[in-house]
Formats: sequence, C-alpha cells, structure tokens
Amino acid sequence: MKANTNKQETLTQKQRLKQIITGSRFWSLFEIQQECLARFKCHDSETALSARWREMPLDKRVKRIRSGTCHTYEYRLVG
Repeated sequence: MKANTNKQETLTQKQRLKQIITGSRFWSLFEIQQECLARFKCHDSETALSARWREMPLDKRVKRIRSGTCHTYEYRLVG
C-alpha cells in the first residue's frame, strides 16, 4: 500500500475548518463549504461544518448575524 504524502489529504474536517476560518474574515457555512471544496477537494456538508464549529474552543469562537440579513450567521476563529 502506498503511503499518503499529501498533507492536505490527511487533514481532518476539524483541521480544514480551522485553517479556513482562523483570521479576521467572517465566513458563512456555505462559503466555508465552498472553500473546503476549492482548497482541499473535500465536500463537507454545512451540517458537519457546524458540528465541528461547536467543537472549537469557546474562547476562540466568534459568531454573528451577517450585516444586511436576518438569518445568515457568519463565523471565525480568533488567533
């Protein structure tokens, strides 16, 4: 069996989420889903990404309603 040498392919869903949403930008679940597909070639459902979000440390999570919307939440992790 051939060893997997591509680090991106070995990332867990939680690790992919963390890489995408750490920083100053806020992301909707749909945007995170699209970025996972573009960056990692993985289709992660919004439901699964939301579950991984809830596993992140509470003191690092920032969640708010997107400006101009009533129901679209956006997320990020702070350093």
